[in-house]
Amino acid sequence: MRREGEKTKAHAKATLGPIGLLVSCIPIVLCALATLSEPFGVRALRDLEFDAFQRWSPRAYDTSSPVKVAAIDDDSISRLGQWPWPREVMAQLIEKLSGAGAATIILDVLFSEPERTAHGTTSSGDQRVADAIAAGRVVLGMPLADPGAEPEVKAGFAIAGDTPQAFLPRFSGAILPLKSMRDGALGLSAMNFIPDRDLVVRELPTIFNVSGRLVPSIAAEALRVAQDASTFVIRSSTASGETDFAYQPGVIAIKIGALESPTSQSGSIRIRYSGARAEREIPAWKILAGEVDPVTIEGKIVLIGATASALHDLRATPLDNAIPGVHIHAEMIESMLAGAQITRPDFMRGLETLLVLIGGFFGIAAASRLPPLSGSIVTAALVGGLVVVSAVGFTQLQQLLDPLWPGAASISAFGIAAITVLRRTERERRDVRRAFAHYLSPELVEVLARDPSRLVLGGETRPITILFSDIRGFTARSENLSAENVVSFLNSIHTPLTQHVLDTHGTLDKYIGDGMMAFWNAPIEVPDHVRAALRTALRMQQTVEQMNQAPSAKTSERLAIGIGIHTGPACVGNTGSQQRFDYSAIGDTVNTAARIEPLCKDLKVGILVSGAVAEAAPDFALLFVGRMALRGRQKEVGLYALHGDESAVTPEFAEFRNHHEKAVELSQRNDAMGFALLEECRQHELGARYRGFYDSLLAPEMPSASKPRNQQVG
Repeated sequence: MRREGEKTKAHAKATLGPIGLLVSCIPIVLCALATLSEPFGVRALRDLEFDAFQRWSPRAYDTSSPVKVAAIDDDSISRLGQWPWPREVMAQLIEKLSGAGAATIILDVLFSEPERTAHGTTSSGDQRVADAIAAGRVVLGMPLADPGAEPEVKAGFAIAGDTPQAFLPRFSGAILPLKSMRDGALGLSAMNFIPDRDLVVRELPTIFNVSGRLVPSIAAEALRVAQDASTFVIRSSTASGETDFAYQPGVIAIKIGALESPTSQSGSIRIRYSGARAEREIPAWKILAGEVDPVTIEGKIVLIGATASALHDLRATPLDNAIPGVHIHAEMIESMLAGAQITRPDFMRGLETLLVLIGGFFGIAAASRLPPLSGSIVTAALVGGLVVVSAVGFTQLQQLLDPLWPGAASISAFGIAAITVLRRTERERRDVRRAFAHYLSPELVEVLARDPSRLVLGGETRPITILFSDIRGFTARSENLSAENVVSFLNSIHTPLTQHVLDTHGTLDKYIGDGMMAFWNAPIEVPDHVRAALRTALRMQQTVEQMNQAPSAKTSERLAIGIGIHTGPACVGNTGSQQRFDYSAIGDTVNTAARIEPLCKDLKVGILVSGAVAEAAPDFALLFVGRMALRGRQKEVGLYALHGDESAVTPEFAEFRNHHEKAVELSQRNDAMGFALLEECRQHELGARYRGFYDSLLAPEMPSASKPRNQQVG
């Protein structure tokens, strides 16, 4: 017997069907289209996934980071007065930082208008700030705006490939710092953020397009000045030969001095955040008060910016709901210096689409070839593996692989395919129940319904035991009955006899008038099918005897049953036509059993079995009655009368059987001693049942040609 798992897989595979396969492919196609086209909803979900990765594994903050924030915090405002501070104070702050050896000072504050005194005159503080800027290594920030003035840029740009303006964030102008300050600064940069639609800042542009002019961001310009570089090198897809999956060109990377960083198509860099860190901040009042060790500032990139909550320069990031904007610029610089920026290579869309196809068809295969629980576990393991691969790619390679749509394709395809398989399986079970409800017992029908792979509908050859039966005396009983009463009487006979077949896990093949054909070991395996058939025959014989003793048996003609049994290989399966078919057995074994049954009438024996049956059940009470050549068979068949089951093999029966077999053997040689022994057996208590058989052997008028040994039957 095949293992249960193998049978279930074979059955499931056979029941998915082409329509189920087609329907199961629908989520695969939808997920593949979503991955390729990347509509807003897909991008939004993807961003939420990547935010979860950031929260799960933020960038480890390096306490020796070369980036510091000179914070205009709440404590500094309470000590130095409300913001904005006098320009003299800002000049002192820049001077203190320059004197401590800051590599680059970035002003994330804007001085776009002259400072006025209380009398409305121009303050000398602007010039003081301009002088401090000129004396130090300072980068000024300027907000880009629509409309705005034409920006000034201190850096040069080298472009390798297509001009990048078409791909960069666009503005028409900028709000410029005072000219005196611009002139002394080493760099001018854009202060702007480009948040997503949910107002979360996930990435920052490195370059902006302001009316066709390229303007660097604060982070990019700070890194350029810190390295004493003069030019940005922008590399586009045309120059590198790289394109994204949709064959759209764009910015590939930006080189700033010795640093080169891959970018998105729009020239942006996705920041791997470490979150707001107190170690990154130095309160401005401490710097002005000289309470900061110069070693803390020496060689550092220092951003001067507002962190006080009252100044409302707060932004949302994947890690923080509200963080000062200056910290975002600082995180951008830290990420680029550490090479920790997150990338999503151009090939990712193609890879994700391929994973959608693999995951989807894997889900279909799991549903169609595995039991439901095993398929669910395997599919869940696949989805979990995608998440693990994505997580490893994020933590180890800092690359973004979206596991959502491959996982969704796998789960949805598995779900639809599993439902289809279950529905078709249930339909097949109903078909099996309908087809076999009249052939098998309800328990066996349910076994077949649960596992139709046990049934080979096209036919298979297997060893079976065949039983043919015929009711003697039925004609006499029914000759005075109407047609309706004949049918009713026939049903009353077949019902208990059929029940005996079903009780022993047999299969009812057909009714033949007042007879029937049944077999064992198909479609359900019955390990001891020979003994099951023998027990059934004995019960059938007993039932007929009980019917004869019933008060309703009014005729003088007694009912008797003749049963022939043979075992051997036969082809079992559905036979007939496409319009109508029956589950039946065919072959020489069936023909032999059919030709044994009529001999019960000739030999006056209730149950006759073949020598093959006797060999298979030697522990049953069997009496040899001779060897005969059946019609269509040249080889003689040994025949035995079934006396009883194992319990009937008593010492008395064993002694009687020895006398009986010796008598039959000698009488077939026409030995006088054999006939004498036959008479003794005829008079024996156990032989009373076989007096008709003994009479046929003892009858002097019986020709030798009709003796059992030489009889031809058909």
